[in-house]
Amino acid sequence: MRKILGLLVLGAMIVSVGCIRKKDFDFKNVTIDDWQPDWALPLISSNLTLKNIVQTGTVVSEDAQGLYSLHYSGDLFSAKASDYVHIQNQSYSMPTIGFTIPQTTPGFSGSITDSFSSSFNYGDTSGAQLAHINVKTGTITFNVTSNFPHNVTASLIFPTVKKSGQQLEVTVNVGPSATGTTNISLDGYSFDMTTGGSSKNYLPYKVRFTVAGTGQPLSPSNNFSGSVTMQNITYSFIDGFLGSYDIPFPSDTIYVGVFDNTLSANIYIRNPMIHLTFRNSIGLGVAAQFDELYGRTNKGAVVNMALPAINVSGAGTPGQTAESVTTIDSTNSTVQNMFNPAPNEVIYGGRIRINPGGTGSTYSFITDSSMISLGAEAELPAWFKIIDFSLQDTVDLKLPEDSSILNKAEFKLLMDNALPLYGRVQLYFADSNYNFLDSLVPTVDDIIAEAPVDANGQVTGRTAAVTRFVMTHDEYNAMAPHVKYAVLRGTLKTSGANDIKIQSSNSLIVKLAFRFSLKVSSTDL
Repeated sequence: MRKILGLLVLGAMIVSVGCIRKKDFDFKNVTIDDWQPDWALPLISSNLTLKNIVQTGTVVSEDAQGLYSLHYSGDLFSAKASDYVHIQNQSYSMPTIGFTIPQTTPGFSGSITDSFSSSFNYGDTSGAQLAHINVKTGTITFNVTSNFPHNVTASLIFPTVKKSGQQLEVTVNVGPSATGTTNISLDGYSFDMTTGGSSKNYLPYKVRFTVAGTGQPLSPSNNFSGSVTMQNITYSFIDGFLGSYDIPFPSDTIYVGVFDNTLSANIYIRNPMIHLTFRNSIGLGVAAQFDELYGRTNKGAVVNMALPAINVSGAGTPGQTAESVTTIDSTNSTVQNMFNPAPNEVIYGGRIRINPGGTGSTYSFITDSSMISLGAEAELPAWFKIIDFSLQDTVDLKLPEDSSILNKAEFKLLMDNALPLYGRVQLYFADSNYNFLDSLVPTVDDIIAEAPVDANGQVTGRTAAVTRFVMTHDEYNAMAPHVKYAVLRGTLKTSGANDIKIQSSNSLIVKLAFRFSLKVSSTDL
């Protein structure tokens, strides 16, 4: 019976680790061939490189010498200019309008047509001096109040506002001593407010009116007045001398966790850089001003950063985009301070100013597709001084569960280090909910030395350490059936005050083997 039981246990153990391929754990290569166990099985083979442990989605570049750089980017601001630069509602009042030649008639039953011409000035609190507006949507309302005891038909005509070549005309019919109102759509109309190119904001108009007598008297005191409103105008194109506009962008956060598996870090980065890319398809200059900009580490430290206004020129013609790239490197002390120690978050807020110089005599334009965008990229070379750095990796793990004939369990942990970091490694056994059941390493002492480096901080060799750990039958029996994952956690740092470089060839290999002896004799098998 013990013979059969022993074979069943052995089979169960082999099946439980069947997902590990033999080539994943070469005992000779990891110096575990000194074991002469009853049985030895590979459990874990993990190779941690910088690429493995950085935040998911992080762009990692590599230079000719193999030095890694980490790139974190985000959109700080992006918007259509037309969402912020609006055509303000316009309200105009006409003077009192009567006949060019005053009329006195005791009983007037005929009709007289006359006209009146003047102009409105487009008004904008931004100080804009517009030349043209191509209207997408909007309305115009013409209101007339008459004291004529006769019927009045008044037509408001804008000779420089046209659609398909036809002038804009709004007509109101008013009864004796009454008020009349008409509103029509401005969709598709184009405004020319230049008087042939010699002015801006100039909107000429003409009122043509007809008085149809009702038999009542007609006197010189008879007249009418009018008012005009234009509202809810959106545009496909405007140009002229545009005003200044401030667009706030609220506080937001870019996550810059240097390492996704970093539990804690105190990392100083050599030569961090910030690249700010400003794009603008408006026909006038734009500036970005950061009213708040600071980094926050996972230890809660806050480092403020001051940046001057970032500028981009205007696009030359509609459809073009002007672009400027501003690079701020470690020669700027605030950038150096902001990334030393390296933050996990960058918090920013501020405003975009369209035409920061104010209204001038420079021609400019905005279309309904004109965009402003500001993007940021933090470039962090893997050239560090690491005071404290913790990382972890989680792997699936299933231990043999039936330990009824187990004498003892012994684990061998191999660390083969080609990172210029030293420290300790701990292995936790976790259940299906990632709750830790037990740990393998009983001491907090450093158990792996850093790889050797040259005067430039580059690795020149590898360091290996092999450590054995024994678990009693009762300890193993209480834990093994519940184990689903192994969590490898390393706390690493650099020695001394020198910087180190992490390259594509640098890695920390962690391997774990399991040795067990059975309570069986050769006669039982």
